[in-house]
Amino acid sequence: MRYAPGDLERRRQELEERRRQRRRRRRRQAVVASLVVVAALAMAAVGFYFAYQRGMRSLGMSDSAAGASTGVSRRVTMLLVGTDSTGRGSGRTDTIMVASFDPRTGEAGIMSIPRDTRVQIPGRSGFHRINTAYALGGPELTVRTVEALLGVNIDHVVVVDFDSFARFIDLLGGVQIHVDQPMRYDDFAQGLHIDIRPGPQVLTGEQALHYVRFRDALGDVALIDPARDVYGGRVRRQLEFVRAVVEQAMQLDVVPKLPQLVPELLTMVETDLSLDRALALALSARRLDLDRLKTEVLPGTGRWIGGASYWVHDPVRTDIVVRKIILGETVTTLEVLNGGGSAGMAGRAADLLRRSGYDVVRTGNAPGGFRYERTQIIVNRPGVAVEPLVRLLGGQVSYAGQDPSETGADVTVILGRDFRG
Repeated sequence: MRYAPGDLERRRQELEERRRQRRRRRRRQAVVASLVVVAALAMAAVGFYFAYQRGMRSLGMSDSAAGASTGVSRRVTMLLVGTDSTGRGSGRTDTIMVASFDPRTGEAGIMSIPRDTRVQIPGRSGFHRINTAYALGGPELTVRTVEALLGVNIDHVVVVDFDSFARFIDLLGGVQIHVDQPMRYDDFAQGLHIDIRPGPQVLTGEQALHYVRFRDALGDVALIDPARDVYGGRVRRQLEFVRAVVEQAMQLDVVPKLPQLVPELLTMVETDLSLDRALALALSARRLDLDRLKTEVLPGTGRWIGGASYWVHDPVRTDIVVRKIILGETVTTLEVLNGGGSAGMAGRAADLLRRSGYDVVRTGNAPGGFRYERTQIIVNRPGVAVEPLVRLLGGQVSYAGQDPSETGADVTVILGRDFRG
């Protein structure tokens, strides 16, 4: 087709005008898209802000303190339950822990409750293993059972199954941990095959699940040093794993990602936590001080009763651990040494002191031998009130003690021949 010179010019102008219109449409579309993105971000920011504020208020924090270093009006206590199911459902409780966190101070504590702990379940006669509570009444009955066992109030419960646990670890990018022994185990009925080499390594979600499920010769839990209340077994390893997970999470710059991460995490668990409160707790957790994270096993011993194996908790020691780990109270720690020579003296004194609310972390014989006529109360940490100790034990007080980091105790008690306990 031939065009006249004037037609060609008009054709060129029409094409140019169409290009300009397309450019204008693209610019308008870009502007609209930008406005949508900005509006979405603004709405998300506003929504997150109000969610955060509501969460802070629900935790007892004022608006003015929400972004400050001051914290909530009280500690928050959670029951953490791990089930052996591979999805939502009843299952059995494989892991039971009580976690306590105070965002004001950064202090936190975790107590692990062995699944074979012998308890009375509310509404049921007789004694049962504590993991039976979940099978009978789910998270609600488990909460009531733990509250009755420990004498504390549980604010929230979080239930994690095996699949969710592995997904959570993978979301963190794995967990770095030192495996202290070869872990090999095959259960063809369950399709469980564990094979983890010893040494430092980063565990994937599946490997981490195998790590916390593995049971060695000590089983779930064993009291391996009664004099120091030292426990071993799978329960102790699980507590060490939790510390490693917390340390891993604290190293990640997750605060800007919390609005996306927290809802995703909530889909992995069964919990009574609202999104608002979960966000508030997650943001408050950035003040967690790992050096002040304490972990303990429910004190007790393994026993066979009526042909069944149980973990039987020690009520006196349990009360001390609850005060220290869950309630965040300052509990004076003692080292009790036999300096008078009477057999069993340190053990009798330790029982008396524990019943009086002290945490006896070690018993033994005095390094100087059985030469002490009077009981010596040696203060290793300044500021410890020793008047109640003097009333209980008598003796004389000295402030020329050792560094508590060396003794492991605030006060060293060397029992003399004057002790009549």
